[in-house]
Amino acid sequence: MNHKILKNIALMLGCLLGAGAVFIAPVASAQTNLLPIRIGYQSTPNWLLLVAKNMNLFEKAGLAPTYEKFTAGLPMITAAQNDQIDLGDVGDVPFLMGLSQGVDWVMIGISDEGAYTEGLVARKDSGIKTLADLKGKRIGCYYGSTAHFGLMMALRQTGIRPDQVEVVPLAPVEQLPALMTNRIDAAMTWEPWMQNMVHQADAKIITTEGDLGIYTNVDGYAVRRAWLLAHRETAVRFLRALRAAFVLVQKDRGLAISTVAKEMNLKESWLKTIYQDDPPPNLDWWSDQGYQYSLVEGAAFHRRLGYLATFLQEEKIISKDLDVSDALDVSVITEAMKPLGTPAETAK
Repeated sequence: MNHKILKNIALMLGCLLGAGAVFIAPVASAQTNLLPIRIGYQSTPNWLLLVAKNMNLFEKAGLAPTYEKFTAGLPMITAAQNDQIDLGDVGDVPFLMGLSQGVDWVMIGISDEGAYTEGLVARKDSGIKTLADLKGKRIGCYYGSTAHFGLMMALRQTGIRPDQVEVVPLAPVEQLPALMTNRIDAAMTWEPWMQNMVHQADAKIITTEGDLGIYTNVDGYAVRRAWLLAHRETAVRFLRALRAAFVLVQKDRGLAISTVAKEMNLKESWLKTIYQDDPPPNLDWWSDQGYQYSLVEGAAFHRRLGYLATFLQEEKIISKDLDVSDALDVSVITEAMKPLGTPAETAK
């Protein structure tokens, strides 16, 4: 697709033009002044985090990371409330749910732009070739997720009322066997489950949210405000390590694919498809208001967070109005992207 070609060209140009200014070397005091950080993450195609973890880039940036792996984003809400993690890689739905439950956290970065890796997958014998064929069909969907929101928006775009389909509340791990045994006709889901369904349930991808202009499936790096106030340099070093991973991956995407394949125990051929649709986010763009996932207040992603919060309240998934006016913090990436000084200056 043309938009993907242009995106990849822009990514490479950004890498070539900006790499010299921000690619990190170990700070002079790195071995004696490592800053601790407790990172919560999920088994998802988070190319940059997993490459940085595997290549010890956090250590090279002057950090002493420890990791806790979660099965989903929701348990990170409790972990953040109990001060068990400093930073969590969470989807925007758990992020908003955490805010509604009193977690005073803020998103300082984007880990996954999932518009083209969340969509509608249908059995080949279901009779579903387009969204217009969904009337009367049974669609598996994880209730309260961005996929749920995407399905409702897709139906609205197509002129199909929610009562004209049967939405079956299923987690992705349940959707796969349900599709294989004909208990559902289709599923609104995300990767890597889309690939699982294509290869194991004789299914096909009908459309993605990106094709429909729905850009709500986003994962990001969330930190508590109090922690950020006390450990700002730690957060800056974390993002610089991700930038170093971005530079490496732009030179060799196979590094990202093999790293994630090992972490998730998936076939590299599947991950090549996922990477093509959902390459690593470009940190250079996070402070650009015109970028689809900009962290700037009032930009497109900020507005979509508000729409999603309203949807979650309407569905009674959260119980109160949410003020998301300061849910994003662009200042950390702005500082992280500044050119480093000499080693002596950096160590001060």
